[in-house]
Amino acid sequence: MADSTRALYSRLLEVWIDAPLPLALAGGRERTVQPGAQTLGSVTPADVREWDGAVLAESVRRATERWERAQAHPRRVNAAIRRWAAEIGTPLAATGRIPVAVREAWEAATEGVADADGRRGRNAGRTEAAQAYRLLHTGMAQAVADGLIQTNPCTVKKASQRDSRDRTERRVATSEEIWALAHAMPERYRVAVIVAFCSGLRAGELFALQRRHVDLTAGTIRVEHSLSRAGASVHRFSSTKTVAGRRTVALPAVAVTALTEHMARFTGSSKNALVFGTVNGTPLSPGSRSVMFARARHAIGRDDLTWHDQRHSAMTVVAATGAKLPRADGARRAREPQGDSALPARRRRGQRRIADRLNEALGQSTTADQASGREEKGTDVNVASHLSGDGDHEPGIANAVVVHVLHHHRPT
Repeated sequence: MADSTRALYSRLLEVWIDAPLPLALAGGRERTVQPGAQTLGSVTPADVREWDGAVLAESVRRATERWERAQAHPRRVNAAIRRWAAEIGTPLAATGRIPVAVREAWEAATEGVADADGRRGRNAGRTEAAQAYRLLHTGMAQAVADGLIQTNPCTVKKASQRDSRDRTERRVATSEEIWALAHAMPERYRVAVIVAFCSGLRAGELFALQRRHVDLTAGTIRVEHSLSRAGASVHRFSSTKTVAGRRTVALPAVAVTALTEHMARFTGSSKNALVFGTVNGTPLSPGSRSVMFARARHAIGRDDLTWHDQRHSAMTVVAATGAKLPRADGARRAREPQGDSALPARRRRGQRRIADRLNEALGQSTTADQASGREEKGTDVNVASHLSGDGDHEPGIANAVVVHVLHHHRPT
């Protein structure tokens, strides 16, 4: 389990399961709920329903407060005013003071709301509430498997799900947009966009690649670890998100060509040199990557895209070539700790076919030279202790969650 996933579970346990939460009652009364202080056998479905409602209400309250503070930030307000002014045909300078008359007109027209995106208001806090419920459900399921309780009390259907009105089609980019996106990135990181699209690697995996992980002759890259998130680990690298994340991925020829030139120009000669590191050879920070990507996507008119969308986009292109998605997904998620030579021949051929089809799709858009930058015993056991693995009982986030996640993410 990745350090960041373990840190997330620990925070969810501390903030939402093992902490007293306010529960509003009829008549304006209030009491607290705290399942982490209960014994495993004493938690009932009714307790979980009350707790889930309390988590959702408190999470929404906190998230809404954060969102409102962000909306009132002067920088965001000024940006909103400039966008509004441009929309009504009176554009303002990108910098400098905003005329009082324009600010007052914007406030009158928008009621001072910098971002009118109502979806954020409806769904604020729901993601974290759902994560907390899933953690409790997973821990209780492990308690059932360990024989500590008879049944899982977590039976709330659709707990804290996002408003269905906000579910949209998955965002994808065409091969032409991927090339344009790459060109809009700083030269040192242009090929990172192409490799992200062609390999389906997560951002943490991509920017943790080292020279020793790349086999340009075979046209493959090997994923062994991921970048650690700030505060999640004292080490630069952490394990991949899942066990199956350790894998070898075949690249299309167009990506290999671009990567070859990129490594010759920007990657150090040491086998441990980062392929997409900074000028100083250090990992690119998520913040810096986000700023670069935001500017690039804006330049091509796709402000809706996220870095992770490149994974979905690649699968869409693969499906359009006629390959079945399960096969494509299996080729991406295969675990090969001994390197590409350990891959069964059939799997290698499947990966190569997919890479070749991606190559055809990308090759129709432009050339590799353009991309490269040349132009996660007993009913008297405490719930929180069971989840965290503390105490004298059988350890359980350590046993209840970690074991469960590792078990269910083993490669087939």
